[in-house]
Amino acid sequence: MTRVSASGAVHAHAGRSGELWAGYLTQFHAHHPGITERVLTSAWRHDVGTPYAWLRSALPASPGHVLDIACGSAPLRSLLEGAKTYLGIDRSHEELALARELGRGPVALADATCLPIEDSSVDVVICSMAIMLLDPIDVALAEVARVLRPGGTLATIRPVAWPVVPSDLMRGLTVVSGLRHLPEMPQRFGRSRFARMLAEAGLTVTADEGLRFGYPLEEPEHARLAVEALYLPHVKAPRRERAIARLARAARPGAQLPVSIRRTIAVRAA
Repeated sequence: MTRVSASGAVHAHAGRSGELWAGYLTQFHAHHPGITERVLTSAWRHDVGTPYAWLRSALPASPGHVLDIACGSAPLRSLLEGAKTYLGIDRSHEELALARELGRGPVALADATCLPIEDSSVDVVICSMAIMLLDPIDVALAEVARVLRPGGTLATIRPVAWPVVPSDLMRGLTVVSGLRHLPEMPQRFGRSRFARMLAEAGLTVTADEGLRFGYPLEEPEHARLAVEALYLPHVKAPRRERAIARLARAARPGAQLPVSIRRTIAVRAA
């Protein structure tokens, strides 16, 4: 893996909505570096562990050269000790600073739509909880296909609304009623649409599955972290605090919030 530069990010042209989201995400992660990791390392399933462990389990024990796109605080780095090389990239100075502080690297400031990586030089690209943030996503997926070697793998996880269990519905309603707004994402796409986008980039889906992980709601601080980790560009602080207070009243031993995740694995044609 070569041509890596930590000197600056290259930003893709975007419409007004994309520009608004880019500004919001920059501020969000500047004020909350590592917040996604804090939620996902607390979310658990007895059969697969955390969402990060589930993503890692889809890769070979020795995954070769690995590129971690939108790596954030690089929580996957410690799970990839068997890799020949690892590089994490992100657009957030603060997230990368935390990754370096935690000894996870190398990491570099770069944009997924203009990867500072040579063609066909990477065995595995991973993208954890960020594929829906990449804009324009078609350009980002084309870049993934460009840097992957023939037969190379893209492994992603992203938040979804399903699956859940019946008890999740009331707690979700508690949050939404407090916020008076649904959590947002820059873009949402279902299984079929994502498969089509990947195919257009030259990537073929080989596995796609959704699982529910349980995030503990046992203390008021669990409620605060759960709400603060949501993307809420149109919700003011008083409403967020109201949602936190309502959710905190539901905290009790054994209580959970759902963290529903979809894992998609795709391969570049050999």
